[in-house]
Amino acid sequence: MAAAVSAPGDHALLRRQWRYTWEALTHLPLLRLYLFPRPALPDAIPSGLRAELRLDGSLLFLTFSLTGEGGAVALRVPVPRVLVDPSVPVECRAVGDHVEVRLALVLPVDHPVVAAAFPPLPGAEPPASLALRDDLKNLSTGDVHLYCKNCSSRLTKQPLRKIMEMPSVNWEDVADNWFGGCCTSFGGAGEKLVSQFINAYGRLEGTSLLNATTITIETNYLEPDLVAQVACSVHSSDIVDRKEAISDVSVGDHTTREIKLKSSEEQTMITATHAQSPIVLEDGPNVSSNETNGVTQTDQSCTSQMEIDIDANLKSKNDCYVENMGKSNKEADLSLVNPCHFCCVDEYSRKAEDNPSRLSLGNQKGQSMMETERDYKLTKTISLGSSFIVKASNLLNDFEWVELLCGRCSSPLGSYPSQCSFVPADGRVRFFKCYTSTGIPVMGPRDVFRGHTLERLFVNLLLEVAEDEISFRTVVRDLKTKRPILRLVLLSSKAWLSSGCCYENDMDGSHGTADLLPSVKLLYSDCRNASEADLRIVEEWSSKYRAEELYMMKRQIDELVECLGSATDNFPISCSSLEGMHLSSLRL
Repeated sequence: MAAAVSAPGDHALLRRQWRYTWEALTHLPLLRLYLFPRPALPDAIPSGLRAELRLDGSLLFLTFSLTGEGGAVALRVPVPRVLVDPSVPVECRAVGDHVEVRLALVLPVDHPVVAAAFPPLPGAEPPASLALRDDLKNLSTGDVHLYCKNCSSRLTKQPLRKIMEMPSVNWEDVADNWFGGCCTSFGGAGEKLVSQFINAYGRLEGTSLLNATTITIETNYLEPDLVAQVACSVHSSDIVDRKEAISDVSVGDHTTREIKLKSSEEQTMITATHAQSPIVLEDGPNVSSNETNGVTQTDQSCTSQMEIDIDANLKSKNDCYVENMGKSNKEADLSLVNPCHFCCVDEYSRKAEDNPSRLSLGNQKGQSMMETERDYKLTKTISLGSSFIVKASNLLNDFEWVELLCGRCSSPLGSYPSQCSFVPADGRVRFFKCYTSTGIPVMGPRDVFRGHTLERLFVNLLLEVAEDEISFRTVVRDLKTKRPILRLVLLSSKAWLSSGCCYENDMDGSHGTADLLPSVKLLYSDCRNASEADLRIVEEWSSKYRAEELYMMKRQIDELVECLGSATDNFPISCSSLEGMHLSSLRL
């Protein structure tokens, strides 16, 4: 043995690194070990395996030999703090490029008795909870400032004193499932609940809103460098030009009239960097037609109806405007939305067919109802949504999410909704918890968001979507381009994993500890550099298995792919590839 150690190159061979990963599944009394060398040795097959469990030292002692190499290999692998059943012999076998060991447990790792028997070690603080109620409780203890997690620069010029929970954008669906959403139910209770909150949302001055992934604050709470970034200051000349363009609109009818804004509050509802050219209709006793949003308006329309039509044209998708959510006139329009118009469309269509003369008017009413529903959904999505994860049902093209960066280090902070400009559509920005701290030092005990990492936030929302949609396949798309970027298959939502390294024939060094952490096992494939042919395969796969579609901003997707790629190293190559997808895990 001495000659072997002194021979050239043998010292590096004896100190070869091996990777180990312990895995336990919830409610299953079994602990599994994956053990494999780094780098991999595809031609070296372990033989003569012997395993000895030493509970007094929380160690698993393994000895074996590799084909083509002389001498025995000895490894010491730390065992997690679980209740191992010593009466059951240890199972070990060589499986391709790795060694697999199985230990029987007295109780599953998530059993309360196990938690009581093994309290956290000093200095080993368990992961901070992501429960929203805990965040609200911790943030209500006093004034709160927000900081960048990357450079610790302060983001708020004045403290946040009032923080409340933002309702989910899916509240309406939940309420409709409870009350019913048809004409025979309680009159669209779900939509009324959400409408009432949207109406109150615009009047919540000085209130910050918190949800599972973001904290939403008003722009007047931001530091000056962030205020300049979101371009809240609109030049007064642009506003004057916009008002003049609107006031010059005239309607030719039996009596020529001018459309005027009813109040100074409504004049502030339209702010944009570029104003659309004013719409002028020809004067005369008869107006042949006026096309508004693709619907032909006949000369039978009254003056008030034409005023509504022009207002709808001004708010078309080709116009750049931002609505003020807090104005009472707009709130009244939202509260008048008919939640049951889809249920009554057949009856309405039959009436229109019986009386052809009413067909044109019916088209006008149907289009108006659809536009009103569109405005309602747009307002709800802007008011209650965030761009961290957007479900396909909440995806709208009427506005875009603009990325918000730190003014000092240019790291991502969050986003805000905008319509054809850099102005926040609702006067608020969304800070992602994974990039924001609530105390100094960052990640310290006073930081409420210290446990909110990108992968944990994503995993919790992924499990929520999988449970609601009963789907274990997901396609993550770019929020801007709608291109598929990431394909996921959920394997286990309740796994406990621990990974680390050990070295050959290291009998005297410290073996460290192995702490099992709650995780999610999944398969993934990175489609960022995929060809058009590969993208078509992904689209076919998504359609075939009815995969859930989620939309994220590109920077967050890239960071998520990096997390998945680094976790792939915790599993042997033979286990990490299946139908072009790689085995990986994410922390819960």
